[in-house]
Amino acid sequence: MKSETIKAGQYNFSYTYHKGKKPITILPIHGLGGSKDYWQLIHNYPELTQYSILAPDLVGYGDSQPPPKGFKYNMREQATALKSLIDAVPVKDDMLLIPHSMGGPIGVYLAQLLGKRVKGIVYAEGNIDFNDCFGSNLVITKYTFEEYVATGFEKGLNAMKKRGEHQGIIDSQSKAGAVTIYRSSEDLVKVSREDKLAGELKALNVPTLVVYGEKNKGLWTSEKKMAELFPLVYTPGAAHIMMVDNPAAFYGEVTKFANGL
Repeated sequence: MKSETIKAGQYNFSYTYHKGKKPITILPIHGLGGSKDYWQLIHNYPELTQYSILAPDLVGYGDSQPPPKGFKYNMREQATALKSLIDAVPVKDDMLLIPHSMGGPIGVYLAQLLGKRVKGIVYAEGNIDFNDCFGSNLVITKYTFEEYVATGFEKGLNAMKKRGEHQGIIDSQSKAGAVTIYRSSEDLVKVSREDKLAGELKALNVPTLVVYGEKNKGLWTSEKKMAELFPLVYTPGAAHIMMVDNPAAFYGEVTKFANGL
């Protein structure tokens, strides 16, 4: 879909928006170094396009403009910014959130702001505890902020290229840039280490489906914690970015969940 831009409070967002007939808006929330581009295949599934779909680049990511001075890239700030976007579009529907990876805590905090408007959450390998910080913790322990900005970020991009990562993933990392990635990683590790997110998600008392990539089955301590609290499914043949690795299976589960709300 064609991207749009909007001034939402003190933030300038890039996003895509599809208006559907059903009175629920789906809001996917990308992770660290991600972008709204991760979610665009959702438009290939007619049962989901019956819903409205708002897919933003988070502040400092993708094609959203750099944040205002003083923005710290923490998860609660990102949630507050998303609430500003929802108000500015405006979206008046109830909502289904699909937070992925770093988007997990952002989604929890956004749901706290939206209250009863949130009718469901698909938690797609969203961060829960410290062991989920496989990339973010590496960034902030291997480098100081100054080192990462000077050389570490570029080294990381080169390593991704050598591993043969999908070009879209490399491009989204590159757009985010060193400052966004480092500062986001600092807070993501902090809130994950506190190990409160699973309890906060449960306390929302909102229908929640947890999705993991099948290739990651058994890797994360959060998987067991979440399976004890919520229904949990696996996306066959997929790793962490399951909406790209196997979109048909991932969005099939989202469709079943959405239609049951």
